[in-house]
Amino acid sequence: MLTKEEKQELKEMGVSMTLREEFRALRRNSRSREINISVDDLIQWLTAMAQICPRPATPRPFVHYTHAKI
Repeated sequence: MLTKEEKQELKEMGVSMTLREEFRALRRNSRSREINISVDDLIQWLTAMAQICPRPATPRPFVHYTHAKI
């Protein structure tokens, strides 16, 4: 279950026109695989992704494979 704070945060996010437009752009761009994307659209998408996932990915340790088949 969501806490009251989390529910309030989701409601506030739902009212945000900027966030809604960013998700529309993500949906629109994910559906159109073969179109050429402009630099402005790419920057807008990268900005939206940076807001959704602000922290860099956690580095994972390298796994040494002794019997890897290619």
